[in-house]
Amino acid sequence: MRLLNLLFRTDNVWSFDRLKTYILKLRESNVYPFAENLPQGLTFPKDFWNDLIKIFRDTNTDGLERAFSVFWADGEVIFTKVKTGSDRMVKSGGAIQVKYSQHPTKGYYARKDLFVDGKLTKKRDVYHKSIPKSIEIQYLFNIHTHPKHTTKRGDTYYNFFSVQDIKSLISSKAIITGLVTDKLWILIRTDKSPSSVDDIPEVLLTPEYVEKKLHMRLYEGDFRMPVNRYQKKK
Repeated sequence: MRLLNLLFRTDNVWSFDRLKTYILKLRESNVYPFAENLPQGLTFPKDFWNDLIKIFRDTNTDGLERAFSVFWADGEVIFTKVKTGSDRMVKSGGAIQVKYSQHPTKGYYARKDLFVDGKLTKKRDVYHKSIPKSIEIQYLFNIHTHPKHTTKRGDTYYNFFSVQDIKSLISSKAIITGLVTDKLWILIRTDKSPSSVDDIPEVLLTPEYVEKKLHMRLYEGDFRMPVNRYQKKK
């Protein structure tokens, strides 16, 4: 863990690529991050925001939760197919497969095929000396939506992470999970987060609770903007 501390000193804002590298290093060492090593903000690429905003709009239209997962597969970041659930829950997931085969026309090249949920989504020609000895596929995190609600007065609001969301994060041994409301929330578990949780009344599950009681780090931000460490509103 000391080596990770040296490699990833806390800076103000991390790019998605740096976050991805950090997650892979943590998984390789089978540890969770120290809270003090995490940044104050995170940024995400354009294609990530495009997918995220689409599921936000779809959920706002029909009230159904949606989710997609993010994988690191053989040197590429891959987003799985969006899954649609009910107005109360959605199961994320996805299957990633990478296959190399002899190129049909180029003698010194192989054909790399990428399958997402059994469907061929990408092809690429790879020089034979660049073919990896082993194919690495790593789950990074998932993103899901919560639909909006309307009060009798006509005000709209969105629910925060649910107890089931927290239980799923902990039981899966994942490091990160994300929630889309009218903004993006990112939740990162740390080395001090519990390995299991009892039933928590939903009313107690607030941003302050996950930070102080569950020892997780919470980020929030508007679409296409950096997501920053949660600050309690005064």
